[in-house]
Amino acid sequence: MAKTPRITFKTLKEDEVRSYWLDLINRVRENRKALLIGVVSLLALLVIVQIFRHRAAARANTATILLSQARTEIEAALLRPPDRMDEQTRERLFGSADEKLQLLSDFYRRSNLAPYALYLRGNIAFFRNNYDEAANFYTEYLDKVSDPTEKADGYIALGYTYENKFFWTAQKDEDRVWLDRALQNYLEAENLTSGTLQHYQAMLGRARLYDLQEDRAAQAKELYERIERERKLEPPKLWADAKQSPQTWLLNQAEQMKYLFTLAETARLRRERLEAGR
Repeated sequence: MAKTPRITFKTLKEDEVRSYWLDLINRVRENRKALLIGVVSLLALLVIVQIFRHRAAARANTATILLSQARTEIEAALLRPPDRMDEQTRERLFGSADEKLQLLSDFYRRSNLAPYALYLRGNIAFFRNNYDEAANFYTEYLDKVSDPTEKADGYIALGYTYENKFFWTAQKDEDRVWLDRALQNYLEAENLTSGTLQHYQAMLGRARLYDLQEDRAAQAKELYERIERERKLEPPKLWADAKQSPQTWLLNQAEQMKYLFTLAETARLRRERLEAGR
């Protein structure tokens, strides 16, 4: 009589594993066409993703180059002394920079540099004394940014634009609407941040507008004093060996430059002028 083979748990597991793989192989064979299409589609998708990544990187690089070139041209137009650059050359530089920034805004509008391009185009329009055009660019810039500091920059630029537009008018009572708009924008900027450079720049702009109105001189003085108090730098310190070494003295002088033309110093000078004149 033949001996009945003993079926163990191990044997059952081995048969189960073997059956699973055989079944899997059969299913792969039956659906190999669909699987092949799926694999090819996945590879194609990966290739497409890589292409878009490379294109996005290339576009970002192009946008950066355009912005850098435009800034260089703007700086050249503004910083070159008038006796070393005629108005035609200056206008050519502004025009070239504006073309690059327009290209960046139009064709690379998804770039994170596109809003800043609008801001710079506003600056170009401002320096060309095209205040309405500048205001339009700054307003569009404000619509594109959400960061409080960046928005504050836009409101300050817009306020300064309206302030300058007032001085290009006959400065009659009906023209004071531009000063009112400037004041409103400075307030917007001031309320967006606290303790930042933009906060005090906006405050200084507001004080300047109050300073223009005799009935608001007290408000201007109060703002000037606050800027002096809150933005005050440490007093400049003279180095002990300054008199002994000319090189050290020159370095010391360069170090002291950071104490000049600060918001606190500007506020102090304007407050003193205000007190002396009234």
